[in-house]
Parts: sequence; C-alpha cells; structure tokens
Amino acid sequence: MKFIIRVMLFSVFIVMSQVIQAHPGHDDSHWASDLIHVLTVLAVGSIIVGGFVYKLLLRRRKQLEREEISHDA
Repeated sequence: MKFIIRVMLFSVFIVMSQVIQAHPGHDDSHWASDLIHVLTVLAVGSIIVGGFVYKLLLRRRKQLEREEISHDA
C-alpha cells in the first residue's frame, strides 16, 4: 500500500515538474520533446492506474474485514 502511494506521489511530482511543463522552448522539434511527452503520458497513466489499484485494495480490505466480523460472530 505504501509503495502505491509513493508511486502516485512521484508521478504527481513528474507531471507538475517545470521541466515537463516547459521543456526547451516547448519546441516539438527539440530532440528531447518526444521523450518528455512519453514521460508525461506515463506519469498521468500511472496516477490513473494507481488510483484504481488503491480503490480495489480498499474494497478488498473492507470485504476481508466484513468476512472476519461475520466469522467471529
């Protein structure tokens, strides 16, 4: 769980980075432009996927807790 949160935070920092938002002149013909765009897409994708995984883990945890309570009764 902590790993997912770390990855999500790292992804947010990458997306919000000034280097990503304003790479050299924001010139799409610059040699690093494609790499920066790919990194941005990967960062946004990892935030979305991380959110879904986190949501699934929370649901699973609640389900296990409910099963545990019903078995104790």
